[in-house]
Amino acid sequence: MEAEAVIKGIGGKGNVVIIEGPIGQSAQIERRKGNLLALANAPEVKVLEMKTANWSRAEALSLMENWLTAHPNQISGVIGQNDEMALGAIEAMKAAGIDPKSMPTAGIDGVTDALLAVKRGEMVSILQDSTGQSQGALDIALRQLVGPSYTPESEIWAQYGADMPWHDGMDSLYNVPWTPVTAQNVDKLLASRQKT
Repeated sequence: MEAEAVIKGIGGKGNVVIIEGPIGQSAQIERRKGNLLALANAPEVKVLEMKTANWSRAEALSLMENWLTAHPNQISGVIGQNDEMALGAIEAMKAAGIDPKSMPTAGIDGVTDALLAVKRGEMVSILQDSTGQSQGALDIALRQLVGPSYTPESEIWAQYGADMPWHDGMDSLYNVPWTPVTAQNVDKLLASRQKT
């Protein structure tokens, strides 16, 4: 989803850089697969650089500074495998006098700073719903302990509906859907952060 957002943002052609998580971690491996799959469907998009910044905003800032120097006026978009690294890339752009709105950037997690950057139009973020993951896991664990009489208590089953059906808590796998953070839902997501 993040790679597709950047590809769309650059109009399906141009050069991108990919800032990865720690090499070998499952999230980095799976996100790389997704990034490369999306890029395989965009033949006019070239990957200039792909390196790790270890989920770190500071490391991503340094990496992006180096890339901006090595590839002046050549980078069209940035795919960050998490929000922190995308935010580091945006800081590097600003320090170099580049308007982040001119270089589509995406990350994953939906951290508060990323939501604020989405609100400013500086990036795209994909929400990894940690609340939904934890509440869903708790409901499933309680179903195993209590048995068939257990009724799930989390709101997430209604929130995601057909995208994540309860199925009596007995499915072997449940996936909490990823949610693109948009101008339409960012205020609601920010408001929910203030309640907790």
